[in-house]
Amino acid sequence: METLLSGKAAVITGCNKGIGLAIAEQFAAAGANIIACCRKETEETSRTFRRIAERNEVEVLPLYFDLSDESAVKRGIKAIKGLKRPINCLVNNAGIPHLSLLPFVKAEDIHRILQVNYIAPLMMIQGLQGLLSKGRPASIVNMASVAGMDGGIGNSVYGASKAAVIMLTKVVSKELAAMGIRCNAVAPGLTSTGFADSMGEKAKESMRQASALHRLATPEEIAGTALFLASERASFINGQVIRVDGSM
Repeated sequence: METLLSGKAAVITGCNKGIGLAIAEQFAAAGANIIACCRKETEETSRTFRRIAERNEVEVLPLYFDLSDESAVKRGIKAIKGLKRPINCLVNNAGIPHLSLLPFVKAEDIHRILQVNYIAPLMMIQGLQGLLSKGRPASIVNMASVAGMDGGIGNSVYGASKAAVIMLTKVVSKELAAMGIRCNAVAPGLTSTGFADSMGEKAKESMRQASALHRLATPEEIAGTALFLASERASFINGQVIRVDGSM
């Protein structure tokens, strides 16, 4: 892969599996050093990060903190700032899926999903904007969702959290532009990940038929869009939400 991010440093949240792991792999292949933020350390995760680093001859530094815990997010930001290095890209990928009809939505789920999907990304941007300004030109890529644009049955909480991410993206793109920081979002349709598998084959088939391409996205296709937005190939793209949904 062309080294679009050679010598750059990228902070990526939720990169131990699924779309986040695909993003970490593609960014590393493009030459970026990765600060890999995950909820907890496992032997498999450690092996994966070592493999990515060795294969691409880049640095992959894992940091473990729980985005559902506001205090832990603050500690994670402090740890990143303690590295005292400029950041060229922040990818707010981590998120919690949720699908429930409104009468069955639990208050604790609302708070947890909004914390992970919206408040934590806001805190990451707020806490790291100084390091991003030192790495300018810099880029923020937020992971939104078509659920935050279209709505849909069962998405009163998840869709709202992603709609908030979209608004955050548009506001941040204006507020931080003078600092040399762009901010965009990727809005995937249903992607072939563990979340899609958990919905069951009937739901997955319904989503396949809803796409003009009659299939789910792959994590690599979503990651490729994030890589493009993070790179200087997208140097005049700012405040945009890029749908990657196969034309639903």
